[in-house]
Amino acid sequence: METIIGVVASLAGVFVGASLTQRSADRQRRLSVTFDLHQELHGPEMMRARHAAAELVEQYADKDYQELRDLLGFSGISDLQQVIYFFQRLWLAIEFGALQQGYAVRLFGDTFSWWYDTTFHSMLIPTQTEMAHDIESLHAWMLRHSSEEQRQRWRGNKPDAWRRRDTQGS
Repeated sequence: METIIGVVASLAGVFVGASLTQRSADRQRRLSVTFDLHQELHGPEMMRARHAAAELVEQYADKDYQELRDLLGFSGISDLQQVIYFFQRLWLAIEFGALQQGYAVRLFGDTFSWWYDTTFHSMLIPTQTEMAHDIESLHAWMLRHSSEEQRQRWRGNKPDAWRRRDTQGS
């Protein structure tokens, strides 16, 4: 009887240990994906694309994305597509659990908020594409998982919001 109890206890220990190891590895993988995406968003290539895309949508603020593509062609909107596809991948990573979700709001919320308020909401969402649906889903998720205090710190569609704030109330 003691042998059976010992075997069962040993097997239980093996399963518990394997489960804990797997959970730890999954958390580390999600953390790695999260920081890799953050590094990509703020890397030189994406920074260049984001600045070029921001200038493009500012210049053509009265157009939606389909009109921009018709006017400028695929190569003319490639920087904008790079930004959209990044946020679409971010949403899919969140939706399918590949991201450490607890960090996503702080790492991506401000930048995503700027893009959503400046261009995605008015220029992409009306196109009713799969990308638009994913961006809208990311926006809804960000709102659900952020606090009012966080949202107040996001720049929204005000690019000059990095100016020094008057903390004295004058």
